[in-house]
Amino acid sequence: MTATQQRRERSWAMAAMHRAVDTLRYVNDELVRANEAIFRPVGAPRPGPAADTSASSTTVTGNAETTATDHTGRAA
Repeated sequence: MTATQQRRERSWAMAAMHRAVDTLRYVNDELVRANEAIFRPVGAPRPGPAADTSASSTTVTGNAETTATDHTGRAA
């Protein structure tokens, strides 16, 4: 057998292995999606990246003068 025939056979085998791996990855992705669809409640958001908890989640509405006069009826 010549070197070109061996190379051709090897490249055919490598291509077949790559196709098989690609097919297995595709099937695995489909199974993961099906599993998520079955076990995730309807309308529930998909899990995303973790939220940054260092920022304050409370919001302040109004201004200090309004807040001070709300409880006593007069400015502090």
